[in-house]
Amino acid sequence: MNEDQNALLIFGEELAEVATELLLLQNQVSKAIRFGIDERRDLPTTNFERITAEWNDLLGTVEVLASRGINLKPDIAAITAKIEKVERYTNYSIELGQVTPDAPQGEDRE
Repeated sequence: MNEDQNALLIFGEELAEVATELLLLQNQVSKAIRFGIDERRDLPTTNFERITAEWNDLLGTVEVLASRGINLKPDIAAITAKIEKVERYTNYSIELGQVTPDAPQGEDRE
């Protein structure tokens, strides 16, 4: 196996880990909805911190691939289209009375 293949293998392994963690975190998302994103129960980290840790692991493997010349650069047009689609359907859900709009929030979490 060459180094490009190794980088792809590591990325694949990380995707499998993220998939597994996301299945486990599905329960965390439910808890976050019920109790809040900053709730931690008897754990040392919050729901937000656990989700962020997995996201950063995935981004780290994307950077490893980039260092090998395998660039998975974001497609801004595709991202913008997805955001618009999510917003359109969220607004539709609000119109149907299925979603209650949130009050405007301050700065992003860090």
